[in-house]
Amino acid sequence: MERWIALTGIIGLLTCLACTSKEAPDSAPVPVIDGEFWRIGAAPDLDSLNGPDPAKQHVVDHGFVKDRDGHWHLWACMRGTGVSRLLYAWQGQSLSDGKLWEQRGIAARAQTEWGEQKDGRKETMQAPYFLEIDGTYYCFYNSAGIRIMTSEDGANYTRPRFKDDNNLLYEQGGRDVMVMREGDTFFAYSTISTVARDGWLRGFVNVRTSKDLKRWSDYTIVSEGGRAGNGAVSAESPFVQQYGDYYFLFRSSSSTGTTFVYRSTDPYNFGVNNDDKLIAELPVWAPELIFEDGQWYISDIADFQGVKLAKLKWDE
Repeated sequence: MERWIALTGIIGLLTCLACTSKEAPDSAPVPVIDGEFWRIGAAPDLDSLNGPDPAKQHVVDHGFVKDRDGHWHLWACMRGTGVSRLLYAWQGQSLSDGKLWEQRGIAARAQTEWGEQKDGRKETMQAPYFLEIDGTYYCFYNSAGIRIMTSEDGANYTRPRFKDDNNLLYEQGGRDVMVMREGDTFFAYSTISTVARDGWLRGFVNVRTSKDLKRWSDYTIVSEGGRAGNGAVSAESPFVQQYGDYYFLFRSSSSTGTTFVYRSTDPYNFGVNNDDKLIAELPVWAPELIFEDGQWYISDIADFQGVKLAKLKWDE
């Protein structure tokens, strides 16, 4: 009931924020959570790989893919484990039936032979994002750079010798990568956290583009500062969705536990140190959007104990 009351209040906030957007007419779309959330992926017991503090073992950034046989797969980064960060997998039959998905075990761990981030028992694999490209399934993630795994069926993934005999796309990519394809161009959005000489922490969302996934442009900062803040965790887990004539950036803040939504006609600009394109604040963290059988869905990991889904609609 408290969640529903909060969502009702958010809808009112969305309306107010939409009216302040300087770029779009009043009839431009705004994403709205449409009902209550249900859990699909419950936090697993990792047995010998459990971390020292169960309260700090969290399910965080995640990605969805529907394989060639119609099964749904969910991968998520788990932090605070006995080896720090690894990827865990669930499998389900439906987005909408309300059932818990089957736990399938550890999907991947960092490997030193590929140059990934591993030092003793501290490993880092983060933020899986899936995209089917011309019949091949790609899983983008970060581990000492932005990397890929590929699959022919959408269910079983391996690291390919894709570029320079490795699976590394580019090094200076930060974390929490997601990739959007528009025409013949790929847009890779990710989070960068930096520390200035005076110790000031800074976080922003950047984008690089490519025609072939091998040669990438220099980065462009697309979102930073404003109401969402300026700290190192103020611009996390970016997700960009094209809808109608607009691009929507979902940008999460770990400081507030809120996702800030920006609407723009330019995929390179969602507002830097201003809120002209800010249209909504959602009570979710690190969401992904899915469109299936005419219905939009949004995910949430705000309690860090698994992944939830809710329906999403676009109001004008």
